[in-house]
Amino acid sequence: MPLVVMGGIVVVVTLMDVAGRAPAALLAGCAGAYVAGAYGITRWTVWLGLRRLMRPAGPAGEPGRAVRLISVATQVYLVAVLAGLMLAGWGGLINQRLALQRIPLLGKALALGPFVAALVVHWWAVYPLERALRLRLRAQTALNGEAPLPVWSRRQFVAFNVRHHLLFVAVPAAMIFLALDLPAALGASAKADMVALVAAAGVLVMAPTVIVWIWRTRPLPAGTLRQRLDDYCRRIGLTYRQLLVWDTGGVVVNAGVMGLLRPVRYVLLSDALLGRLDADAVESVFAHEAGHVIHHHIGYLVLFTTGVLLVCATASEAAARALGLPGDWAEGAGLLAAAVAWLPLFGALSRRFERQADVFAAAAGGDGPDAPLTGEGVARFTNALLAIGRLNGISPRQRNFRHGSIRRRLDYLLELSAGGCSAADVDATVARIKVGIWVLLGVGTAAAALLTFAK
Repeated sequence: MPLVVMGGIVVVVTLMDVAGRAPAALLAGCAGAYVAGAYGITRWTVWLGLRRLMRPAGPAGEPGRAVRLISVATQVYLVAVLAGLMLAGWGGLINQRLALQRIPLLGKALALGPFVAALVVHWWAVYPLERALRLRLRAQTALNGEAPLPVWSRRQFVAFNVRHHLLFVAVPAAMIFLALDLPAALGASAKADMVALVAAAGVLVMAPTVIVWIWRTRPLPAGTLRQRLDDYCRRIGLTYRQLLVWDTGGVVVNAGVMGLLRPVRYVLLSDALLGRLDADAVESVFAHEAGHVIHHHIGYLVLFTTGVLLVCATASEAAARALGLPGDWAEGAGLLAAAVAWLPLFGALSRRFERQADVFAAAAGGDGPDAPLTGEGVARFTNALLAIGRLNGISPRQRNFRHGSIRRRLDYLLELSAGGCSAADVDATVARIKVGIWVLLGVGTAAAALLTFAK
């Protein structure tokens, strides 16, 4: 869902200046219909999912392929129909007709209003299916002799999604756009615009300090586990600002890392992860997150995204100039091309990085990165990953856009272990991919510079 939020924000910012001719009343009606459509599709998804779960022969805890397909279609709907609304002149209505273009950030925030409303309505409406799945998972854990898992109320569910999906993207984006909009609003010079770009980059780097507050975290207390993780970090050379306990109400069993630089880098371990897994499993999950940091995965994902945007934007603008098409067409075409190119490539790159982090964690439980993966190291990480999937109600065969299925990730580790491969072998392959990312960024930067000088 953060990718959906990111897509919605990109659509609004890119198409904000499109001036449509539709009447204001019609545009307002379309915005309302857009939100109502999100509610209707979600209710349909819930109805199908609950019907599937009530089938005696249905797979335990799984709502079915049709429900997953409709869920994906809902996410596409949220971004695609928003783009149609913006192309019809929704942004122009707010900027030109309401004369808000001179007020930093306000116009973009109002234009994003229908999208935010549609998201909240979607989370509100999908809660009955989420509750049914959590109750089934709660019963399964109880049958396994484990402490029952808590279940969110509807209010808690919506609040969690708002904090972890909407605000996670929207707050840093708002800070960046505010830094970019202020010079223009104050009539600043081109030199001041460069200062604004530097300030926006600084906001992006510092964003984790805000996000960890939004996500409700607290420092991991001193103790045996904290000492064990600190010692491991010293061995591998991992630096960070803080190890944090991520408060999810005891529901989410997960971990994460955020921050490009050490002063603003945080490693998060959820409360449910710490409460449900033993120290060995927690350290194995922690090693996976450490792998993301050591191999700079977040930074390379940012570079890749920047490169795709630059290449697609410059290509569409060059084509528009050659064909004599208006600038609005170039912006829309560039956005569409970037989305079509970025989405599958970003997913493939994320899954490749995820596997590299898996191998890093498996090697941490064995004889090190230069030695072949051991059965002990693979088994240790396998047990931790399967436990996370089970406690989150994720089937080992369930596909995931950014991570891939648990089954395929574990099969990959077993193949490497059987073939005598080491983490260093995997790192060499990923290093070639990283070179390709730098080439992509260089091509995009050069193309943008040539296009600028050609004006």
